[in-house]
Order: sequence, then C-alpha cells, then structure tokens
Amino acid sequence: MIKRILSVAIAGQLATLGLYSTSAQAAVKINPQGIGQVLIYPYYTVNNDINTLISVVNTTDKVKATNIRFYEGKNNRDTLNFHIYLAPYDVWTAALVATPSTISSYEGQPSAKLLTNDNTCTVPQNISEIEFRPYGYRGGDGYDDDPIDGNMSRVTEGHIQVFEMGNVEGDFAQYAIFSGNSPNNCFDLERLWFNNGSWVTNPNEGLTSSNGIGGLYGSASLIDVTGGFDVSYNATAIQGYSTVLQHAEPGTILPHLNSGNSLESIVSTGTGYKNITWDKPFKAISAVLSANEIYGDFVNSTSIGANTEWVITFPTKQFYVDPLFAPSTTPIAPFSETINENGSCESAQIALYNRETENDMTQTKVDLCWGVNTIEYLQQTNSNDSAIFASKNVSKIVSSYDTGWTKLIFNQTAASEGSTLTGLPVTGFAIQRYVNANLSGGVLANYGGLFPFVSKQNIE
Repeated sequence: MIKRILSVAIAGQLATLGLYSTSAQAAVKINPQGIGQVLIYPYYTVNNDINTLISVVNTTDKVKATNIRFYEGKNNRDTLNFHIYLAPYDVWTAALVATPSTISSYEGQPSAKLLTNDNTCTVPQNISEIEFRPYGYRGGDGYDDDPIDGNMSRVTEGHIQVFEMGNVEGDFAQYAIFSGNSPNNCFDLERLWFNNGSWVTNPNEGLTSSNGIGGLYGSASLIDVTGGFDVSYNATAIQGYSTVLQHAEPGTILPHLNSGNSLESIVSTGTGYKNITWDKPFKAISAVLSANEIYGDFVNSTSIGANTEWVITFPTKQFYVDPLFAPSTTPIAPFSETINENGSCESAQIALYNRETENDMTQTKVDLCWGVNTIEYLQQTNSNDSAIFASKNVSKIVSSYDTGWTKLIFNQTAASEGSTLTGLPVTGFAIQRYVNANLSGGVLANYGGLFPFVSKQNIE
C-alpha cells in the first residue's frame, strides 16, 4: 500500500517554509515545444463511460526519477501518487477507469482506479488495479480534513501533475534499464526505499540534477469506447521548476509545485518577455500560467447533436486558498476566498459573440469555485450533470446563439517587484462533441474535437 509518512505538523511547516533553496535557481517558463521538468495534465475523468489514457515519455539518455500525482477536482487534494523510474527513451502508460469503491466507509461510492500493464519500474510495484483514495481530503496520513463533502465521487474527475525529481546514475540506474522487454531489477530498486535501503537515509544518493531542463513530455486521451468518442491533448510542460533534487520518499506530500527552488518567472508582456522574482516558488509557476483573457469557440446546436464544454483548471490554487498548503490563513492574491464547504469561488466575465453577426455580443458572469471547473454552453438551462463529461463541477452558460466564440475575462491581480499581473493561473481546453443519428441504415456516428485555449497575459 502506498504510504504517506508526513504528519500534519510537518506538512504545515513544509507549506509555510516553501521548502526551497536559494542557490543556483533557474527561471520558470512554459516550453511551447512541450518538453519540460514538470508536466500538468489539466483534466482526467472516469465519468460518463469515459476512460482517461495517460502517457509519460523520457526523451533523454538518462534514467529519470519521476513522481506522478492525481489531484481530485474539488480542492486539488492528493488522491494517489507514486514514483516512476523511466529508463532512457522510455514511455510509461496507464488508464483510469470507473469503479465502485471498496475502501472502508466508502463502499459502493463512485470512484476511479488505475490500470496498467507497463513494465517500467514503479515504487511501489504492482500498482495496477489500485483505487484512488479519500485520505487526502478526509484526513489521516498527514492531511487535514477539508470543509467540502467527503464523497468518493470527488476523485472521478481532476487533474494530473508529473515531476522530474532527478537523474539516476551509476549502479542504481542499472536497476531501471531494460534488458529485452523488462527492466533489470525493479525489486532491488524498490528496496532502496525500505528497511535500511540507501534512499531511506539519503534519498539523493546516486542522483544528479537536470538543472531545470527535465526532458519529459506527456499526453492524455479521453475515450468513450462504447460511444465511439476520443479526444487527446498534450500536457503543459514547465521548465526551470527546480535545480535541486526533489527525490522524496514515495507516497508523501512531496514533491509539489511549491517544493522547487525557482523564484523567478519569465512572463510574456505582449511585446516581449519580463523576468519577475517572487517570494514563493508556487507564485513563480502561477505567473507563467497566468491568463487575463481566454478565447475559444462554442457550438450547442440541438439540430446537429452538438455540445461544447470548457475545462478550466487552477493547478496552483491550493497554495493560495487551502490552509493545509498555503503560507497564510487568509487567501493570497490573486485568489480572494479561502476554501469552504462551497469551494472557493472566483468570478469571471464571459462575453459571447455570435459567429454570423460579429458585433452581436452578450455578457454575463460565471463563478468558478473548484480546482478543476467545467463550463457547459446551453440554449436553455438545466440542473443535470454536463452532457459530455457528466461533470459535477460545472457552471452552465445559456446563450441564444447556437454557434460563436467566447472571451473569458479574469480581472484579479497579483503584484511583485513593481509589476502587476492581471489574471489567474489557469490551464485547460475546449471540447466539442457531435452526435449524428441520421446516417443511413440507422448507424450512430459520434465525432469530437479538443482545442487548447488561446489566451492573453496582462502585465503592467
């Protein structure tokens, strides 16, 4: 079983101190080519008969010690994490599928589990069939309860983060390198973390830093096998997260987006780039993800069976609003509300433009209250889960237009070094699905498309 060894007190200290070194920092930036040290997958789901397929790829000739973390969609609390030791040029794959929970006190509730037949070394081994867990938000194993409902359905949608913790060198690297179709010795690699293993006393033994470069890329597919629907996206790749090793004991609260050592971010000004220094690592990462405006298309025509949903993910939100992780008991700008039983809500303005009459525009407001949010575009309101993802973290936007484009506007601000960023740290995409029931012979055809957001940063 995956174990978490940090107490609540230690976890709180780590969040407060930031756990970063001030030496030899790199500047945080998003790599538009998709290769990095940290990968952020903005959405997974097992709702509505959808499976999520995941891949992590090592593009280098080094053995990469990586950590993968699955965060539930309400409050970005950890529901499953483990280490993956990628051989040179290796790829690790897995699937997330729906399952009724078998965890004590949660039996039968909707949940998710991981399936994989990949041979890459993981710690722990034999992770296939492992269920997601509620302990990250229902207390125990170093976590406090959060005020949101404790149902297992929270884990059925969320987002994923992958961290490069360091390069494994020498004899330890040989355990993870493949001979034929299998690694040399995953068992001995795992033993380094248990009993009197070398990594118990010194987790950095035999590891070197990649100096913020990483060399990872990843992707995910959201597939409904029976419904004939499949869309894919590439993970957002961040470089410069840390120049110090992040090789923590598996199953603990570390690493996370505030445990690196980089305090500087490279932010687009519209006409160039500016380096800004922050007081915490999570703020440097948030700055490169900050968006003042997000743009995307929508179509919600009943005549062609079309639906549109947007996924809006705030991957660093917990460090601003959740007292377990935040270095303050009050919300930190640009976020404005501490987590409560209704989430922590941030308002955004939405301007909807008719595709055929470009000057025809309606404007409304939407409250986004969760770590992972969905926006569903409708012609008339309803109280159902969303049509495509069956999301429970959904906000519904009613438009008289059946086709058009949207501008989502965040006016929240955060400042450092005399510079002010307007916006929120966000990632996500728009998804469209079409259901054609009019083909000859009664054939049902489904189509889908996924579109990464176009966005604009605002820095003064």
